[in-house]
Amino acid sequence: MGFFKRYCKILIGLAIIVGLCVGLFLFKRSNSPQGLRTVKVAQFGDVFIYTPLYLADIMGFFEDEGLKIQLINTGSDARTYAAVVGGSALFGVTDPVLTAIAQEKGFDGRVIGGIVNGVPFWAITNKEIPQITDGKMLQPYSVATFPEPSTAYSVQKKMFQDAGLEPNIKQGAFGGILAMLEAGNVDIALETEPNISTAIANGAKEVYSFVNIYPEFAFSGITTSQKTIEKDPGLVQHFINAITKAEEYAHHYPDSAAFYLRKYFSEINEGIIYDAINRMVDSNALPKNAIISDKAWMEAVELRHELKELQSPSKARIVLDMSFATRAIQ
Repeated sequence: MGFFKRYCKILIGLAIIVGLCVGLFLFKRSNSPQGLRTVKVAQFGDVFIYTPLYLADIMGFFEDEGLKIQLINTGSDARTYAAVVGGSALFGVTDPVLTAIAQEKGFDGRVIGGIVNGVPFWAITNKEIPQITDGKMLQPYSVATFPEPSTAYSVQKKMFQDAGLEPNIKQGAFGGILAMLEAGNVDIALETEPNISTAIANGAKEVYSFVNIYPEFAFSGITTSQKTIEKDPGLVQHFINAITKAEEYAHHYPDSAAFYLRKYFSEINEGIIYDAINRMVDSNALPKNAIISDKAWMEAVELRHELKELQSPSKARIVLDMSFATRAIQ
């Protein structure tokens, strides 16, 4: 009888262990990548300053929200927004003011969060140029920027004009600005990270920064269609939750964020990645959360209105929907 009781206890114990193992297997299976919802996200390309998007993917924040992202490279902000409007991507990372410009042409999109805040361009040189504290000091110098109508070109042109100077800007392709500086074709190069940290590591110096001039500016945002918001608000919330987690994590643990980001940008020296992430966090170019402030929105909108790309700044506010970003931090 004693043997029988011991035998039954062993069987019961084995049953419990098997049950736990099966339960653990089912739990892992239900939360495996095969059970995630794949979401297509359009972007210009793998751009370092889109760090929150990549960090949310690497750190598993999208997976925590039941999502798996599939990135689509479009090669331009306009094509990124077109992908969202056309339905080939549910979300897009792009210049958020394009949504307001498209609204005036009958396309009903929405900006639901920020991914780059301020104007994240730093001016660097390899020449004996002093710190530029007044736009008038630019008079003897030429500056390389991305092509018109990029934000880089627009703010640099405005800096010249506000100082009463004729803009001395040489336009260069994405990825070719530092080469123009190194070849001696320009005096100053306007660049973003990680190229700034790379150039400084090689002996260049910063002479001014637009993130200091425009600390609140809706530079890059997450866009989606009004149809997606109405049809699947839960999906939109989960997406913004993941982005918000990444932005908060980067601000709390910038060195850790840099460590994980190396997996995405393995071709960049790890020291450069650390410097670049810390520069973006310290300047708040990498925002603390996904909320785009009214000030940041209007700074970006007014610039496009001044350039005659946007007709009515007052009506542009309708495309800004921060309800999901607000809930994400609550």
